[in-house]
Amino acid sequence: MLQKLGSINKLAPHLFVKGMVFFIYFFFNLTGLHAQVLKDIRWSLSLEPQQVFIYAHDEQVDNYKGSGGTAVAFHINRLRSDPNAVNYAGLRYNSGFGFQFVAFDSVSLGNSLNLSYFIEPLLVDKEFFQWRMKFAGGINFASKPYDKVSNNTNKAYSLPINGYLGLGTSLYFKLSQKSWLFANATYSHFSNGNTKNPNLGLNFPHLGIGLDYTLTQNQKPIGKTLFYKERWRYDIGFFGTNKSFPFYPDERFWAYGVLGQISYRSGNLHAWTLGAELFKDNSIQIAIDSNDEITNKDISTNLGGVLIGHEFLFNRFIFSQQLGYYIFNELPKESNFVGTFYHRWGFNYKLSRHVMLGLNLNANLQKAYLIDLRLVFSVFN
Repeated sequence: MLQKLGSINKLAPHLFVKGMVFFIYFFFNLTGLHAQVLKDIRWSLSLEPQQVFIYAHDEQVDNYKGSGGTAVAFHINRLRSDPNAVNYAGLRYNSGFGFQFVAFDSVSLGNSLNLSYFIEPLLVDKEFFQWRMKFAGGINFASKPYDKVSNNTNKAYSLPINGYLGLGTSLYFKLSQKSWLFANATYSHFSNGNTKNPNLGLNFPHLGIGLDYTLTQNQKPIGKTLFYKERWRYDIGFFGTNKSFPFYPDERFWAYGVLGQISYRSGNLHAWTLGAELFKDNSIQIAIDSNDEITNKDISTNLGGVLIGHEFLFNRFIFSQQLGYYIFNELPKESNFVGTFYHRWGFNYKLSRHVMLGLNLNANLQKAYLIDLRLVFSVFN
């Protein structure tokens, strides 16, 4: 009988990916199984009411200055303490799925639902206290996009579906064996990367206090590992998107390019990058042709940049941040199409050891320029 129960105990953790119904059932029914199994995976649920503050980063969204809203966030957490994870990362880390509902107090912004996947390393990990850093990316659903007739004051977003990014930090305080009280501060952003205009994007920091409750602890193999031990990674990739232009919101344009990058892994979770890219945005040409202040129409609309940056490495996931400088840019400075410097925020998923699929946001200061889909090929040394 013990042998049979032990087999079930080993098999059960593999099954929750087959559906949320069984997932919840598994949470509430596995807690009574064998004590002799090393319980190094902690599954928990957290609930967090939040206060939202809108950051008006551009004069076109100044009408939202001083406004905010209320929100509630729900998270499914998996805290890793198993040897494979800890030996690789050098620390424990939490990951999971987040569900945030935001009710903005501005009628023209409406409500927002943000669905995200997050990684949360424990920077300080004591018995009764933890300090965590969170990196999140996902999809946003917003209820009141721009409409030139019924909602023309909303210049922040013009599509009901957008990309979502979040960067936050949390302090955790242990209340009991199963529950933790935590305080969180997060900077969130959603936009469509000029897929449709107007698209200034919405930046909304939020603060919250919540409760994290343990449902079960069990042993689960890490599965297929795509961590790499090599110090150097060499990437080549292709990216593209279909977008609009602020002055021609009903027109569609392609933007596409190539990239090359060198990544040096300085630690288990950290890497530093140096890269270059060349891309073309076809929306710029029509903007040049229609601008009477630009007398020289025979200029290149290609853009080339060099970038330095940092990556957080988590098995199949890589979160990247890069600062770029345009070394090839013939566009007149007074046009304000792009700046001298720009930055990129990226989320790559490893399809295999040598192939990654990613989403990347190119932003000029606080303004989202374009969000692209990219395919990256890697070799190691």
